[in-house]
Amino acid sequence: MNETDPQRPVVAIRAIVLDRQGRVLLIKRSNSEYGEGQWCLPGGKLDYNDTPENTVEKELQEETGLAVSNVKFLFYQNSLPLQPGRMHCLNLYFACSCTGQVTLNEESSEFVWVNPQKALEYKPVFGAEEAIRRWMAA
Repeated sequence: MNETDPQRPVVAIRAIVLDRQGRVLLIKRSNSEYGEGQWCLPGGKLDYNDTPENTVEKELQEETGLAVSNVKFLFYQNSLPLQPGRMHCLNLYFACSCTGQVTLNEESSEFVWVNPQKALEYKPVFGAEEAIRRWMAA
């Protein structure tokens, strides 16, 4: 089975990362087939034989250099393909705290820490705008 097989959903892990001031971390995608030049929540695909919680920690470390704590599952979101044959994702959203300084890898070109309401103005992709609204309403 190929992880990008359009006939099978991909489990994607997304993190609402909060700093000590309660601001949300957004990253701007680069060097990617998906979401190039757009803002999103950090995260990535769940690997075979891994746990969602471990994936939150691993992806945040890889993408931002941050160490996470207090990982808490929030909800899932079914993201159907926008076009036939494109990726179908089942997004699992987690909230977490972090420590350290952001150091981006090659997958991102910029980052911002913004209050949750301001994060919506960035129009984050991969269903993140809807997810942030849902998280704020809870």
